[in-house]
Amino acid sequence: MAESSKNNNISTGKQDWYRLDNAALIYPSIQSDRITTMFRLSMTLKEKVDPKILQASLEEVIKWFPFYRVRLKKGFFWYYLEHNPALQRIERDVRYPLGRLHPNLGTRFLFRVRYWQSRIAVEFCHVLTDGTGGMTFLKALVYEYLKRKGKELGDPGDIPVGALLEEAAEDAYNRFYKNSLPLPDKGNKAFHIKGKLLRPGAIMITTGIIPMDAIIKEAKSRNVSLTAFLAAVYIDALQEIQDNLVAQNHKKKPIALQVPVNMRGIYPSKTLRNFSLFVMPEIDPRLGKYSFEEILQIVKETLITQTNEKAISKSLARNVGGQRNWIVRVIPLAFKKLLMPFLYTRMGENLCSGTLSNLGLIKLPEGMAKEVERVDFILGTNPINKTGCGVCGYNDKLVINFAGNIRDKSVERLFFTRLIKMGIPVKIEVNEEIKKEPLSLKHRRDN
Repeated sequence: MAESSKNNNISTGKQDWYRLDNAALIYPSIQSDRITTMFRLSMTLKEKVDPKILQASLEEVIKWFPFYRVRLKKGFFWYYLEHNPALQRIERDVRYPLGRLHPNLGTRFLFRVRYWQSRIAVEFCHVLTDGTGGMTFLKALVYEYLKRKGKELGDPGDIPVGALLEEAAEDAYNRFYKNSLPLPDKGNKAFHIKGKLLRPGAIMITTGIIPMDAIIKEAKSRNVSLTAFLAAVYIDALQEIQDNLVAQNHKKKPIALQVPVNMRGIYPSKTLRNFSLFVMPEIDPRLGKYSFEEILQIVKETLITQTNEKAISKSLARNVGGQRNWIVRVIPLAFKKLLMPFLYTRMGENLCSGTLSNLGLIKLPEGMAKEVERVDFILGTNPINKTGCGVCGYNDKLVINFAGNIRDKSVERLFFTRLIKMGIPVKIEVNEEIKKEPLSLKHRRDN
């Protein structure tokens, strides 16, 4: 795409186009019915949603986020984002969320807003943003909706209630990039669970709702963070699955979990576009079976040593350096599209056995918090890892959502069973009826 002299006044919503940030570059080329590159955030309110007021709220709030009011366009060398003048419409929710968006169909946005009964959900393509940016938008949307409903909400705190400043749209990867740094290790091909894929578009969601104080108490008793504790439980479950499939240790593969890191906690950026990288705690079962305490220690040390600025800067240097390489820059987009899926598999999904993304404790202004019952975070699926885990806390509940594209629920069953055996209460919900399940389940259908 040629350089443009178009208006770049972000705070007034008049910018005509945006370059993709570093993390977003790969997603348009790998997007498919199997790899939707989507994630979902939702708030369940205490009253039934009024669609007309929600639509009016969306039309107002999208003005504050001009870098989300865009459609995907093809340039000669890269994709880019162009202002979308169309009016986006809300949708009724569906049983199988997170379906692929088709950005090449003219006026399509790269996110959708859905509702059902008392739930408001936003599904984002990762081309636009990460979980932090998406949650900021959802908070603003729900705050505006509740205000229009006549609720007494008080001070919005850090929730946007007007046009955002230019810093919200920056590509923070490029801002904090340092060249001439050593690159991170390439990693090893990891263990992946088996299973026949469901039809494209189908997604199995298993939700565990846990008292916050119970699981925090357990993590503290083991002297680890909540993220480290959950990651260790996940890795331990994957270890048992591989043990049941492969008897001989020397034939086993490493088990690595992809844990996203919010870079805004490391670098001083207020961007609401993508700004996260991954660390990967890993065990090598070829060395023998790991106890849960050993896994905990490995995960704890990895999260401590790999999430500081010096360690994370190596991954930043690799990713942004590749984008800035002059050879890569002059390759036409048609050829980049052929290369990107290979890089996504070879340098991404092949190296990890699953993903656990924890958005942390979601905080809302007091007046708004009285109207919100629950917050959910769900990851999209891919055909290599087949399942992933999204986590967020709100008030006294921790909500853990496993999303998978196979019918087998061994990972979910083993994960939640481990928590129950530790004395942590778990209430289970699923988005599709199943005939038999060893845990006590509360079935739910999302229509």
